[in-house]
Amino acid sequence: MKSLQRTAKLTALFCLSVAALSANAFELRGFRGVSWGEGAEALGASVVSNTEGDVTCYQRERENMMFGDTALKAVRYCFHQDRLFMVMLDAPVAAKAVSAELQRTYGRPDARHGVAASWGGKSSGTRAELAAIGSTSTRLTIYSNKIEPTVAQRLQKLSPAELPSSVASML
Repeated sequence: MKSLQRTAKLTALFCLSVAALSANAFELRGFRGVSWGEGAEALGASVVSNTEGDVTCYQRERENMMFGDTALKAVRYCFHQDRLFMVMLDAPVAAKAVSAELQRTYGRPDARHGVAASWGGKSSGTRAELAAIGSTSTRLTIYSNKIEPTVAQRLQKLSPAELPSSVASML
């Protein structure tokens, strides 16, 4: 009988632990009305900012250039074989300001490395990576962990100097 009670307690503790971890998961179904996996037509009026192989990035003609209280310089929606898989936001502010915006909504980052931070781990469907570009600019890259995450990670990790010129110009 004691063994059964102990097993029940351990099972309950495990379930509570899983629920607590899930509550902090970083999950987005897309960005600003466009779901991960949708085609470029979902953007509405937009222009191609760059194409590199199977990846094409667009900027909407009418875009909300604010992220919370932070003004944005650029918002790019990137599609791999016409499926939204990544969004890049550039802001002319220090990374600390954009990090504060994310933390107000999603809590502390799951990982930090210097001024870089990330939300959403391998178990999340979405990942956000925040990186400083110099001392006064920041890039936030949000991507689906389910649709071409390796392409998003590869593009995110390259510095502008290492990218092909057509991709670097979109950064």
